[in-house]
Amino acid sequence: MIHSLYARFALALALALSLVGLIYAVFMVTTVQKNTQYTEQVLNRDLAKVLVAERNLVRENKLNKQALKDMFMAYMSVNPSIEIYLLDLDGKILSYSADPGQVHRTHVSLQPIRTFLKGNAMFPLLGDDPRAENRKKVFSVTPIPMVKNPSGYLYVILRGEQYDQVEQLARDKELLHLGAWVVGVALLIGLLVGLLVFYPITKRLRKLSKQVDMFRQSEFQSLPDFDVTQGSNELNQLERNVALMAKQIVQQLKQISEQDSKRRDLFASLSHDLRTPLAALHGYLETLEIKAADLDVTQRDEYTKRAIQFSHRLKDLVDELFEMARLDTLDTAPCIESFSLPELVQDIVQQFEPSAKQQGVVLSMRGDMNIPFVQADIALIQRVFENLIGNALRHVKQGDSIVIRLQASETSVLVSIADTGCGIASDALDKIFDPLYQVNNAHRGSEHAGLGLAIVKRILTLHQSGIEVSSVEGEGTTFTFKLYFLL
Repeated sequence: MIHSLYARFALALALALSLVGLIYAVFMVTTVQKNTQYTEQVLNRDLAKVLVAERNLVRENKLNKQALKDMFMAYMSVNPSIEIYLLDLDGKILSYSADPGQVHRTHVSLQPIRTFLKGNAMFPLLGDDPRAENRKKVFSVTPIPMVKNPSGYLYVILRGEQYDQVEQLARDKELLHLGAWVVGVALLIGLLVGLLVFYPITKRLRKLSKQVDMFRQSEFQSLPDFDVTQGSNELNQLERNVALMAKQIVQQLKQISEQDSKRRDLFASLSHDLRTPLAALHGYLETLEIKAADLDVTQRDEYTKRAIQFSHRLKDLVDELFEMARLDTLDTAPCIESFSLPELVQDIVQQFEPSAKQQGVVLSMRGDMNIPFVQADIALIQRVFENLIGNALRHVKQGDSIVIRLQASETSVLVSIADTGCGIASDALDKIFDPLYQVNNAHRGSEHAGLGLAIVKRILTLHQSGIEVSSVEGEGTTFTFKLYFLL
């Protein structure tokens, strides 16, 4: 319990209040001392004059040394709380009432004396204490033998050394007593405040800590019921942030698990697709090697042609697999540049026209031809068109058409690639960009790898764009996406 946050809060507050109490006690004692000095000096402002008058220290305008000596002797025993010194005009100590061995100064500063004699001094006014080199005390002073023609000063220390000793004893006792009370009250208040204020705060923290620990013990699978309360204080913000973080962790772990499962299925399916052409290629090459002497030229050419065909299919599978992996691990942004989209599309149409004519399919380009330059990675966008047109050619028959349309707006161009082929079933539209679905679709065994549409989606995602598909089974399919102009 002593190591808990609650205990530390209470201890810290108690120590802080104790320190404040000690500072307050010292301040009070210092203030009392200042007030005592002020009172002492104000009440005894004329003490030096009174001593001169009462003790007949001046006779016929001359200092009566015998009377001065008698006064020294009398006040040493009668009133030891004051000390009397005779000074010359330079502040030199000529005689005094204190014990000879206790006086450590030979001179007293005249500046406080002159300020005192002007009559407008701010009390308490401190002067040099002859008993200590660096100590100052309140005093009373008067010129002697007369104000108009002084030959020295009668300098009276109002709080002598004996007085200081007694006062120090009383002050220490008072400080100890006051300090003990203040510290005791401060500690009590600190503990009460700790119980009343810190307990609700630490209770919420303990509950939050317990919930996080339960979340950890569940291996981040079971989301705790966090108390998410409204409010702008730090504790409410912490609770909300922890709840959001836990929710995000659960979602991310779920996504990772799903992606890992899909990846394992994908690799299993791809291994099948790779094994099929590889086995066929191996079979034809092995036949050529074993039966080379029994095969005529036509048979050898046919086997060689089939081996090359399966070799190309194997190469396409590996190329698309590596391309998908590269796009999934792309650390840097695409190489964005400005280029003319109509010119790129025309080049791609020319590239696919021979294949389209061979199938009896019309491949055309329509829409806005004078549109501004778009901002994109030209190589990746070319790959998008190649994959979409290649995919369309695999799903059309003789007499069908494929149309690439460009429609410009203020900030972007809408690209659509529409065919009049066999179309896609409605329940499959949400799956066609899934690599796993593509690998396991009805075209397994055809000349394509099945990752084309997944590559298209990934490329457009890297360009902060997306792709949509609409299709009517038996009537055709349309893919649409946007590319943005240079603004």
